[in-house]
Amino acid sequence: MLYYKGQLAFFYLKDLNEFYFMPYALDGGLDFYGRYKKVHPVPMNSGSEDDKSRKGQAEYLAGIKLDCVYGVKLPKDIDENTLTNSAVLLHDYTKQISQYVVPAQVLNEPVIDMEAECMPFLRTALLNATGTRAVRVADADQQASVNEATRNMIDSALSAQPYVPVTGAIEFQELGDGTIGKAAEFLQAMQAIDNLRLGLHGVPNGGLFEKSQYLNNAQTELNMGGADISLTFMDGLSIRQNFCNIVNSIWGLGIWCEPSETIVNMDMNGDGTMYDRNENGENSGAEGDDNDDRA
Repeated sequence: MLYYKGQLAFFYLKDLNEFYFMPYALDGGLDFYGRYKKVHPVPMNSGSEDDKSRKGQAEYLAGIKLDCVYGVKLPKDIDENTLTNSAVLLHDYTKQISQYVVPAQVLNEPVIDMEAECMPFLRTALLNATGTRAVRVADADQQASVNEATRNMIDSALSAQPYVPVTGAIEFQELGDGTIGKAAEFLQAMQAIDNLRLGLHGVPNGGLFEKSQYLNNAQTELNMGGADISLTFMDGLSIRQNFCNIVNSIWGLGIWCEPSETIVNMDMNGDGTMYDRNENGENSGAEGDDNDDRA
């Protein structure tokens, strides 16, 4: 939900006796720090079966006014109103002046699209390297006749036919300088883009540029940013842990957030494995005490 929305509100709904994580909208003024004073939850999407139920759901949620809590509450400050009319906001990463966080999905989509283009470009370069060439024809009739003979560029390459028809007044040699990129260059570019995507999440990666020669451990670590967990990752983790502290101070749920063992490459709970296990409904080993102690 954070990946697609960027920010969520956690609150207790007394009518249904349940806790909820939902997107929200401003429903009041701003405080001295420019933060939302009140919010109301909004539907995650419009996937209801009919418009009437969807409209009723939105109207119901719009009627819920929640006071935003930005710090840990002391027990003497907790009352019935705090338990039932409070919301703790969670953002995917540190906000700027605006209280709106651009979702990670929006930030990553162009990077993913660019990465996906590398494979078609690689395929095109390999096709061009087969020696198949285009030939300019005078009109559509000539094009149809050549098409009938060669079909398309792929079939021409597979069947050793040297020409594919194109229409237009530009000579073939003017379409490009004749340089054909190497397959390794496209794959390296794709890897660099993927490393950029991982870096946006703060996940350890190989860096944007990898030298082809041998790299010792110090060079590799420097290229990756010098640490297993980057400042980007720690930013999001700190926000989530602070969120857990505020929620626990109000409702006493005992929730907590820790980095995945696969990210830090450490056995954090001492269960003998370096991957997350979801036994007993929590990301820990068979013994749940370790996770509770960290909380």
